[in-house]
Amino acid sequence: MTLIKKIYSILISMKLMLLLIFLFAAASGIATFIENDHGINTSWALVYSTCWFEAVQVLLGISIIGNIFKYKMYTKKKIPTFIFHIAFLFVLLGSGITRYYGYEGVMHIREGATEHRMLSSDAFLQVGATKNDKKYYEEEIVYISALGGREFKTTLDVDGKDITVKYKKFIDKAVKTAVEDENGVPIVSFVITTPQGPEKFFLKSGDFIDLGPLAIYFDKEPTGEAKPILRLINNNGNISFVSNVQINWMKMADRSEGLYNVGREYPFEAKKLYNINGIQLVSKAVLAKGKVTVIDEDTYKSTASMNMKFDSLSALVVDVEYDGIHKEVALMGSGKRFKGYTENIKIADTEIALEWGSKIIELPFSLRLRDFMLIKYPGSMSPSSYESHVTLIDKQNLVRQEHRIYMNNVLDYGGYLFFQSSYDKDEKGTILSVNHDPGKWPTYFGYTLLAIGLFLNFFNPNGRFGKLARTKYEYKAGVTAALLMFFSLFNAQTLTASTELIEQVKNIDAEHAEHYGTLLVQSRDGRIKPIDSFAIELLNKISSKDSMFGLSHNQILLGMASNPDVWKQIDMIKVAHPKVSKLLGVDESKKRFAYNDAFDRNGQYKLGELAEEALRKRSAIRDMFDKEIIKVDERVNVAYMIYSGRFMTVFPLKGDETNKWYYPEEALQGFPPEASKEVLTLLRNNSMGLVNGINRGTWEEANKAIDDIKEYQKKYSPSIIPDSMLIEAELLYNKMNIFDKLYPIYLLAGLILLVLIFVRLAKPNINIEVVTRIVLGVFVVAFVIHTMNLGLRWYIAGHAPWSNGYEAMLYISWTIILAGILFARSSELAVATTGIFAGITLFVAHLSWLNPQITTLVPVLKSYWLTIHVSIITASYGFLGLSTLLGFVVLIFYIMLSSKDKREQISVNIFEATRISEMSMIVGLSLLTVGNFLGGVWANESWGRYWGWDPKETWALITILVYVFVIHMRFVPALKSNFVFTAASVVAYSSVIMTYFGVNYYLSGLHSYAAGDPVPVPEWIYYVISVIIILIVSASFNRNKLVKIKPIKQ
Repeated sequence: MTLIKKIYSILISMKLMLLLIFLFAAASGIATFIENDHGINTSWALVYSTCWFEAVQVLLGISIIGNIFKYKMYTKKKIPTFIFHIAFLFVLLGSGITRYYGYEGVMHIREGATEHRMLSSDAFLQVGATKNDKKYYEEEIVYISALGGREFKTTLDVDGKDITVKYKKFIDKAVKTAVEDENGVPIVSFVITTPQGPEKFFLKSGDFIDLGPLAIYFDKEPTGEAKPILRLINNNGNISFVSNVQINWMKMADRSEGLYNVGREYPFEAKKLYNINGIQLVSKAVLAKGKVTVIDEDTYKSTASMNMKFDSLSALVVDVEYDGIHKEVALMGSGKRFKGYTENIKIADTEIALEWGSKIIELPFSLRLRDFMLIKYPGSMSPSSYESHVTLIDKQNLVRQEHRIYMNNVLDYGGYLFFQSSYDKDEKGTILSVNHDPGKWPTYFGYTLLAIGLFLNFFNPNGRFGKLARTKYEYKAGVTAALLMFFSLFNAQTLTASTELIEQVKNIDAEHAEHYGTLLVQSRDGRIKPIDSFAIELLNKISSKDSMFGLSHNQILLGMASNPDVWKQIDMIKVAHPKVSKLLGVDESKKRFAYNDAFDRNGQYKLGELAEEALRKRSAIRDMFDKEIIKVDERVNVAYMIYSGRFMTVFPLKGDETNKWYYPEEALQGFPPEASKEVLTLLRNNSMGLVNGINRGTWEEANKAIDDIKEYQKKYSPSIIPDSMLIEAELLYNKMNIFDKLYPIYLLAGLILLVLIFVRLAKPNINIEVVTRIVLGVFVVAFVIHTMNLGLRWYIAGHAPWSNGYEAMLYISWTIILAGILFARSSELAVATTGIFAGITLFVAHLSWLNPQITTLVPVLKSYWLTIHVSIITASYGFLGLSTLLGFVVLIFYIMLSSKDKREQISVNIFEATRISEMSMIVGLSLLTVGNFLGGVWANESWGRYWGWDPKETWALITILVYVFVIHMRFVPALKSNFVFTAASVVAYSSVIMTYFGVNYYLSGLHSYAAGDPVPVPEWIYYVISVIIILIVSASFNRNKLVKIKPIKQ
């Protein structure tokens, strides 16, 4: 074999491809943690921008091309496979074009201003020089790592001589300071207090600085307008000053004070505070020979004598060499997406300017911001939408056009795309993302081919999926005893409270309470909803229940608001830590306590200091006690909000442009007299109606009072009142509470079928076909109800029901059942496991840490691309989850292979379950891949960047790579076994969990809740990992005992 053939065989070998996929995934994953701990610049410097990372992707492309020919994917029977493999080459091509020829950045425009410049996203080292009135310039993209390892060298030819700029060191979070230097010049540093905080300045001999109300000159004659002047003078190393205004001084060391007169010369001393015409100046260093250098922030803080304001800048220290002379220069900045600070030096007869950070890019046209509009949700500070009204001015092509730029509506002109990104705090300026991407269309073409190829692959009889679909094994059965433990999760808790107190609060008529629940209330995010929904949310928050003591949520809320003194004595606030119970003075065995228990005899809140202390701690170091204190504190505050009536934001103000609704106290105190009087009348009528209802049992007046408030709302805030059908739909949704009722049905039906399959292992003659059909029928009916309820939630919310964790779990459970129904004809085991998995998923959705509240959307989420992206990618988790659950079952089957007399039958079940597992994995991977790239389309159409290596999108890619690895393992003889595939299918799901949950809480990024401050890893995670390891190791001992079964081809 010639050397070329040997290299070619290595390049197209599946072993190399799997190795490259592993390296690609591992490097990407490591980079996300580097970014979290050391910043985005470091992750780019060490991974994303490196040549070896690019080489991995290029080699993957070469490997794909080689394997297309090796496996003859271009033949007619493999066309779908050919299409989606060639699609990846177009995606790689497009990404390469974008990487080397595209650029992006931001443009900031104030209202009424015109701008033709943008700030680049990439960080550049810019070197400029001026010699004999001739200018020279050079720039280079640099990626600097806080951990080192990315040195560079840039040269600039100046009239035949090179200026060489070399990397010397990098200081993350650097601070400039003045230090003594034998070869230095006279220099002083001082701090001036400004309204924004202390600011530090450096002044060398021959320089001056104009601070507006004060000018400071150092060995330089004052010029310009008459204003307070401080003139510094160097007398042979002794620095003194003269001022044209009187100066008060104070010595920092002993707090002694004095006065300096006008026109007299005095020594300029370090560590002294000078009050010059109201401006406070603190001298830090006064050096006869010194220089400005940088040190790390922590070192500076340990020596600083006063609290300073730090901008978290970094310093890139470079060595500048020209004409044999070397100078060290510290370039301050923040790297990517931030403009740096220019440093000017002079070597010989050449002026040199250096800057590190994002650069200014000039566009061939301008944008003028006519108006910026921020639209908020009614009565809320949350933005519903924001848009920029701009005028495009292209003088060269005589173009003048008016455009509106808002989220998901872009301006496309001259090869540039403009996206609404953000805005100024005062709402008088806009921040637009700008994107110039020649690689967009090759990438989009790749995405299109990918979707077509993966779709056609399901219908290709010669593809892997088609072959698996036509393969069957004689028996199909399975068992997983570990799942039985979930029965213990549904034991009801007994609520206890004083019988006498409960009887006192059972005087609210159920029908009136239901009518009260139809009254509309405005939530903090501006959503208008029935009090019925609010009552469920508040009671869930306080007690993790939606009804108690035989009373509905509406009865409880109305009772708490109308009779707080009694309800404050009832045990209804949840507590889960015995130490907290002890602090409250209640029995440690009790699961709930009364509101009054939270206060001592003097009315002091018992948990106040502890709650403040717990909240001050970083989340990573909070223990279980701290967490429970925070939770209980929140529950007590919610109860207070109810007792004080602050939850009842039901009163709009006539003519209020914000459409905010107010609670009774706000309305009575803040409304104009006439409006306040109207509200008072409504409240009195409501109170009298309640009193008459409780005392006489006649609730007509109370019902009419609620109707009167409804009419008041319609009268003064008609524009935001939801349609009556929408309100009825939400009330129906709350009343049915379908999702809470579905998970026991899924679980029980699935477990019953699974147990019967297990019984059939022992007695093969048992026919469970009838039971299977009944269970499948139950699933189909439940699935239809599940679908209708998802649709109802969609209608109520006004957006697709997968915008938060709770909704995503509802949707995942829906896709799991869908997967079970699709595979029902092939496997009873698929039906059983999907029922169990769907039930568990729905059960998890109803745990207290997931919020079921229907909420409004932030502007960027209002996109049909997002709806498609999330629906497809979340659906993939259901199919991949089914594959994982089947993997668990198969591992247990392997352990059961120890029994010789049942070995053949168990082997049949292993092959059958593995077949369904692989089919489910192929479906899940296809959906995940298409969904992930559609997310890129959404991001590109929303803010002009379809891929930016954000941790969430990076981990979505890693998940794809992990499952691609697992699917292709069968091409490597050493990895081609049912056992290896099964173990990998179980472990692979950890990448899904990391993508969906881990990134949100443990990594910083656009999609994250952590912002670099991760929550502790739950203890149960370690138990789950231990169980998986034990299962895999135990099963591995029997992997060679699997009996080969000849499949039946259909």
